[in-house]
Amino acid sequence: MNYPLALFAGGSVVSFLLCGLVKYLPLLDAPDGGRKQQAAPVPRTGGLGILLTVCLMVAIGAAVLGLFQGTNPSFWRISGAIALVVTPFLIGFADDWLGLRALTKLGLLLVWAIAAASPFFLSGTLIGGVIGILAIGWLIVITNATNFMDGSNGLALGSSGLMVLGLFPLFAVSMMCWGACQADHVGGLALLTQFAFFGAVVGFLFWNMQGGLYAGDCGSLGAGGLFGLMGLYLVSASMEGLRAALFSLTLCLPFLVDVLLTLAWRSLKGRNLLVAHTDHAYQRLRAKGWSHVKAALVWWGMTAVCMIVATFTLFFEMKAREGEQAAYTPVLQASVLAGLCVVGAGLWLWERSRPISKPG
Repeated sequence: MNYPLALFAGGSVVSFLLCGLVKYLPLLDAPDGGRKQQAAPVPRTGGLGILLTVCLMVAIGAAVLGLFQGTNPSFWRISGAIALVVTPFLIGFADDWLGLRALTKLGLLLVWAIAAASPFFLSGTLIGGVIGILAIGWLIVITNATNFMDGSNGLALGSSGLMVLGLFPLFAVSMMCWGACQADHVGGLALLTQFAFFGAVVGFLFWNMQGGLYAGDCGSLGAGGLFGLMGLYLVSASMEGLRAALFSLTLCLPFLVDVLLTLAWRSLKGRNLLVAHTDHAYQRLRAKGWSHVKAALVWWGMTAVCMIVATFTLFFEMKAREGEQAAYTPVLQASVLAGLCVVGAGLWLWERSRPISKPG
């Protein structure tokens, strides 16, 4: 049986059904004439449907595959990992429900990020502390970046689904212990989650691309947090850890380039970074008459290109250095990442240089 395909297909169907139910919850995203320009209030509970789908499908997958049979899994380690994954979804849901202040939401995410990075600090080494600080920054940036990009139907969640799925080659390579290591239950759950989450996103997009359901902060913060945690899971004070970090950074470049350059531009203009705005590249394209579908397809396409490039450079460099020690420096990965950053920055600057004029 093709278990990845089953997780994806099952997740798609379950998510379609659950999202069709949760959209009747009394949580609506009302138009404000500014950043929110939909014609009428839209349910913003899609993230809850995605979360429920992933939890259900991963539980079923772990049971069917016997992930914990014949082993002695660490209850606290697995429980901690699940809590870390669920927390950004819950913070986002609280924001959708209660309308948290920006600083309150940021503070909650900071506590979560510190908890996720704590193993690096507990290592007791200087490099561990440095990686821990970088890990906190990474989680805060990627989680908020996904939230910032969630202003056009399908763009943020569709790209996030591809990003999470794109981590599969990295996890597959890293977990090939050839019988020389102990079972990694958290890594196994991560593999199941990658396909379940992608399926859940596809089911959600059926409603979202029609404008009938939004993911809300529950969905955007949850998706960003999930990718951030998975990208961080294989990072360590080694060359293998550096390769994992470069791989994850490459996957999310379409988000990071737009978000970081937009924040830098707004900072130079003296604008409040905590206030919602319409200065992102995708928002400018929407203002120029681009449809939600066209904008989403462009970002999905860029993310797919990054997936292919990241996977190719990882395997090409591994093959080219076959027979060497595993601690080789990932020069090709770093060079390609730098090149993609330059290309992305060039595209962003080109778009910024084009004035916005109403279509027609």
